[in-house]
Amino acid sequence: MLKAFAQLAETGSVAEAARHLNVTPAAVSQQIRKLEQHLNKALVQKHGRGVLLTEEGQILAKALHEGFRKIRQGVERVERHNRPHTIRITTSPSFASHWLVHKLAEFQALHAGISFQLDLSSAMVPLEQFDFDIAIRFCHLDALPESTTPLMGVSLNVLGAPELLQSFPPALQELATLNWLQEAGTTDAQDWFAGKGGQGNELKRLSEMPGNLIIEALRRGEAVAYTVCDWVQDDIDSGRLLDLWPERSRGVYYALTAPGGVSDETTLFLDWLHGAVKSSGASVT
Repeated sequence: MLKAFAQLAETGSVAEAARHLNVTPAAVSQQIRKLEQHLNKALVQKHGRGVLLTEEGQILAKALHEGFRKIRQGVERVERHNRPHTIRITTSPSFASHWLVHKLAEFQALHAGISFQLDLSSAMVPLEQFDFDIAIRFCHLDALPESTTPLMGVSLNVLGAPELLQSFPPALQELATLNWLQEAGTTDAQDWFAGKGGQGNELKRLSEMPGNLIIEALRRGEAVAYTVCDWVQDDIDSGRLLDLWPERSRGVYYALTAPGGVSDETTLFLDWLHGAVKSSGASVT
């Protein structure tokens, strides 16, 4: 009965629910009537060729959606115990390409039975919704969530090639006239510009792209970007790229684990990851 109702709530149609369940529409209607009799509440009402949920129906549908989602996650976790251990990580393209991917081989050399599945996105996706094991995320140092252990500290500034500039250091107004790049899914450039006294909508020549591509565009002298200086410190030291603002900002990467328990493999990887940051000489705060 509950499965029939959940499918009806999702599709809004008895016929569609029946098709998904591979039963007849009459069978779905019968299951819904039995459920309503058991609860002594009307759960649906006819609306044209479909149905609408009553207030009680909406409450039950929401609870069933959450319950079936947790059941599916539990089944997937059990199934993974019969397959090679895979740690699923979501993080930004820039962190993955400039640091994480280079380090995974070191971990796998020590633990050959563990593999990785990476989702590269700057969006703050809910771990429980997409069933990731770890999210490695970025924030400015003063915005680090309470009770969260930082993984890696970094510095940030507006960076660009010297040939883009008419004067150095450039004024805020001159920076606003340049081509800007911003990591897709973020508002880093607008936020930085507004925080320095400008307005985000004054960056009229702003393009978005994955963070791992921004660094290459900076090196080619195509634009400027507010980005992590640590990834290109060699270019800054050699003068190929310049800090275009007098002071840098401080940022931090941190790791979150999915609620509902952490596997032994995930714990092993996180312990190794924190150690790898320290041994690489990267700042922790």
